[in-house]
Amino acid sequence: MSQPRARSKEAKEKQIKRIINEARYLFFEVGSRGFSMRSLAKRLNMSQGNLYNYWSSKRDLWFAIIQYDFSIFEKDLNKIVEKHEGSLIDLLDKLAHFYLNFARLNYKQYQMMFVLTPPPAESKGTKEIEFEPQTINLLFEVVEKFLEEGGMKKIDSRKLTLYLWSIMHGAALISRTIVFNPESNSAFFGSVEDFFEFVIQQTRSQLMQFL
Repeated sequence: MSQPRARSKEAKEKQIKRIINEARYLFFEVGSRGFSMRSLAKRLNMSQGNLYNYWSSKRDLWFAIIQYDFSIFEKDLNKIVEKHEGSLIDLLDKLAHFYLNFARLNYKQYQMMFVLTPPPAESKGTKEIEFEPQTINLLFEVVEKFLEEGGMKKIDSRKLTLYLWSIMHGAALISRTIVFNPESNSAFFGSVEDFFEFVIQQTRSQLMQFL
């Protein structure tokens, strides 16, 4: 017997979280093209019609997951910024460590947020239209403060923001390649953790030029 539709606010929130978690795993298993609302409903022991009461399509559900994951990710980033005491370069260090550790420990989730394309659709759903991640804007604000602290006026803060993010994003992607696979003949570059620490230290050294 399928589960009844959630009624109270608390029950609905719990049901939404349950659907999002199960949908995320199914997207990981079969990909965006292999994913279907019918298969998800079956895994959730729900009717397909009940599932459509929450999201109108798998693309709309995809962006609901992205929106949900980014809200948690960015909340943690903001906590780091709000609680930080000390120099802005130390704050950039903390943000880099958090970002790379998140990618290392939650790589499939990281892929869904930053790499994979959504399911094909003829039109955009409400969640997609409303969605706008704030991660890059948060980094941009920190970079601008960093440049003000160093008294640098000739550096384009927008380009520097993208440059820093590209380094961290590139490091996250490289960490999942064959060179870090212990079963590969190419696995002689050390551990992922050591590599991430090297990347952060080298980036810090470059930023020190601006102080």
